[in-house]
Amino acid sequence: MMKEKPDILRQRLKELMVFFARELKYPAKTTMWKVLGELDFRHFQETGAPVTFVHYKAYPNGPVPHDLHVEITRDLDVVIPDDMRDSLRTTKEVYAVDEDRKPRFTITFHALRSPDLSIFTPRQQRIMKEVADIYKTTSAKDASRASHEPGKPWTVTVARKGEGEFIDYLDLIDKKSKITRGEAAEKMKEMLAFQHNHPS
Repeated sequence: MMKEKPDILRQRLKELMVFFARELKYPAKTTMWKVLGELDFRHFQETGAPVTFVHYKAYPNGPVPHDLHVEITRDLDVVIPDDMRDSLRTTKEVYAVDEDRKPRFTITFHALRSPDLSIFTPRQQRIMKEVADIYKTTSAKDASRASHEPGKPWTVTVARKGEGEFIDYLDLIDKKSKITRGEAAEKMKEMLAFQHNHPS
């Protein structure tokens, strides 16, 4: 009997989380969402396609991979999906206490193995390493602050649509991008067709 081919996009997402959990000093949930977004946004600006094909929303603390966030978040906890349990675990710690004595928690990802980088192109690996170097020692608070800088996808989305709205990848195309908006739009059509034919 033929083995079912694993979903490459899901595999990429898992390997990226393992990679960043190992590379970052503070791989808290907020920071993890930030670096995944930064990777996808940078890759899109160069090629017109993200690495993970994840859709991000402009949450108060920065870009959030919406479907993944909904999948793993349970109130103040994170539940690692079955297909990632051999690769990741989390810890939850109190980092502050509010004025009304309610604890505030941070959830940190821990890699249980080395990432498989063979499923990424040389360009993807280069951008992964660039993002990891930028956020190597960044705290979750600082990562959140960085996503609010002028011109960043979060800032542009909040200014145009408001918080809680999806970030439009096409809004990332600017004068520094290596492709035009038209080229990116064409790639987006291909991306949507791919997602339709290869649902996760």
